This record gives sequence, structure tokens and C-alpha cells, in this order.
Amino acid sequence: MRKVAVALLTMIVAVGAGAAPTSKLDAGQRAALESMERAFAQIVAGEQRAGVVWEVAKDGVVVSRGAIGWQDREARVPMSATTTFRLYSMSRAVTSVAALRLVERGQLRLDAPLATYLPRFATPTVFEIVPGVAEPQIVPARRPILIGDLLSYRAGFGYAYDYPKSAGLQRDEVIGLDISTAQGIDRLASVPLLNHPGERWHYGFASDVLGRVIEVVTGVTLDRALHALVFEPLGMESTGFVTSPTRLAKAYGPDKNAGTLVDVTERLPKSADYLRASAMHSGGGGLVSTAHDYLIFCEMLRRKGVGPKGRLLSEKTVAAMSTDDLSASQGPLFWHQKDPSPIVIGGGWGLGVGVRAHDVDASGLISRRGEIFWGGLAGTGFFIDPASGLSGVVMTQYLGPDGDEPALLLRRGVYGAFPQRR
Repeated sequence: MRKVAVALLTMIVAVGAGAAPTSKLDAGQRAALESMERAFAQIVAGEQRAGVVWEVAKDGVVVSRGAIGWQDREARVPMSATTTFRLYSMSRAVTSVAALRLVERGQLRLDAPLATYLPRFATPTVFEIVPGVAEPQIVPARRPILIGDLLSYRAGFGYAYDYPKSAGLQRDEVIGLDISTAQGIDRLASVPLLNHPGERWHYGFASDVLGRVIEVVTGVTLDRALHALVFEPLGMESTGFVTSPTRLAKAYGPDKNAGTLVDVTERLPKSADYLRASAMHSGGGGLVSTAHDYLIFCEMLRRKGVGPKGRLLSEKTVAAMSTDDLSASQGPLFWHQKDPSPIVIGGGWGLGVGVRAHDVDASGLISRRGEIFWGGLAGTGFFIDPASGLSGVVMTQYLGPDGDEPALLLRRGVYGAFPQRR
């Protein structure tokens, strides 16, 4: 095990922190970041992850980056800066930024009814629990669904497993590789909501519906819309709904009997084909990207809307996006319903992103009030601390317990290196 760890640490020096301008760091900062890098090496050496890629910036300067372990263990393909990862829920922030760009252009209104753009949602109904009655009753919604509800996650949508069995809703009917985005959202429109619009925060298909709205407003498919609105202006050349098979990381999970990792790629939910173009473009979970590309996106938000090619969003819009607007009666914030994660401790919600409502140092999570954050089902995570000038991204492909451990290690290392806010 020690030989493996030494070899992995050598990879870090070759590919990771050695490429960052560490001369601008003091001894304590370097030590904290190197400790984080060793922790990543240890979870790979200890068969907790097949490989990890990360990138961290302070005030726009990369202070740590690395690629360690295996993109494909069986074929012995190492992780690299060009490895692409299934983002799953980290797609949501990108879709939200695209929609907010349309708002700034006057093509979309947050206070407009969803039915303005998608008429099938004109008369929404709601599953309502009635005491003493086994099956929920279906009642008219108290008000229309607004576009802003899609970003605040208070539109009333969940995921397929959240709906009563009587609804007969299957995930592949909404996000399915054999249907178009339009067909999937039309199917969702035929099902009552889980909550009255505006009343409760709920994780689910909201960003997928928002993606369909973007298609209607722009007149092009979501892949083309996101390219024009986000990827091209930011120079995110490795982000989209399709990637190369030579770059896409396999996913691994624990084999409890063998005490090692096994390939679980085929068990991952299909939010996109990933390797071939299709008519389904999930705004809530279909994108693939690299750690470097996603850091560019994070840095744009940290810089209050300014990307490497100029301003993408106004400061006012970024401020609204990153302001916690989740009340106690509308929450709580959650991640995977059946697998609570410390990543959401102290979490609130803005417009399409998580926002830390207060400082946290508990259950392995170190975080600061005002942090913008979220993650993805298969082990990706990001955080932005605007007040400290910090952005960080970590990516792996993993399905199993402690899925957010790399994101927790990332924060402990980065906040350990930069404990004081400006």
C-alpha cells in the first residue's frame, strides 16, 4: 500500500500542484494544500476511488491542480486534465446561467407563467394529502407555475420516485434516450405537481423543464443554446452533452465482498448518451465536462459575472443567483433523499445553486456563509467563496456510500490553506 501511495503522490507532483504557481503561497498554505493532495492520493490508494481530478484557484490564480489514479482501471488509462466527467446535478447551475442570460436580454421573464412558453402547463393540478384518505387527492393549483419557480425549485416538481404510484410516472418518460426533450417535458405536464407552486422547495425535474423553456425561447435545441449562451463565451471547450470515449471516465463503486472497486458504469442513470448525439438534452443532469472547464464557470460567478472574454452576467443577476432565498417553512434543502449528505448542512438555495446560509464546521464539512456550491450524483463537486476569492472543483466517477468525501476533503484543504476572509 505504501508503494502505491508513493507512486500516486509522484503523479501529483508531475501533473498537479507542481504545475501551479506555488511560489506565491506561504509555507502554511503550501502545507495545507499538499495535505489535501495526499488525502486524494490516499483515497485512491485505499480503493475508495479509482481516480480524482481537481483544480483550485485563489483570486483567479490556480494554486492546486491534479489528476491522480485511473480514468479506466481495466485499460490502465490514467486520469488527466482532459478527462471528462458526467456532471449530473452540476449541470443545473449551467442551465440556470443560460436562462438568466435570456432574462437579461428581455427574452424571458422570471415573473411570467410557465404556460407562456409551455402551454401544456396552463392549468396545473397538485397531489394533495387528505387525512384519513390513502391516495392523494388531485386539486387545482393555487396559482400558476412561474419561470422563477423553476430556478428557486419551488415549482412543485420532484423526481419520478417522489410521485404517488397512481401517477405511473417513470424516469425514462421524462429523461429518456428514446425521446426528445420536448416529449419528456410534455409527459411531465400531464402529471399533477407534488406541491402548490411557490410553497415548497423540492429537488427534481425543475431544471429539465427550464432547459425546455430555453429551447422554446431560443428556437434551437438545448445543446446549441448552452453552447451559444455559456460555453463559447467562456471558452469551455470540453463541456457539452457528448464527449469522446477516449476521454470519458468510467464509474466505480465498492464491492463489499472483495473490499475493492468494481466497474459500475452501466448502473449509472442515463441522463444523456454521453458518447452520441441524441434528441434528449437534460438541463438538470446531462452535461459532461472537465475540472478545468468547470473552474472557468465557477470563476465567472466568483468574479460577479465576468468571464475570460468579458462580462457574461450583470453583478445584480449574480447577486440574485447567489442569495439564499429558502425559508424554514419551504425547506429543508436536501441532496439525495435516501442518502443524506453533510454537504447540505447549513445550506440554502438561490437561483439554481446552493448557497451556504451560515458557517459550518461539523460532520466533516467546513464551509462559510455565502459559499455557492453543489455537486453531482457520480462524485463531482464545486464550491465558490466570493468573500475569500476562492473557487474549487473536484471530480471523480463513483457510485456508493460517502459519495461527497472528495468534496469534503477539497474544502478542508482549501479553507485550511486560506482560513481568513478578506
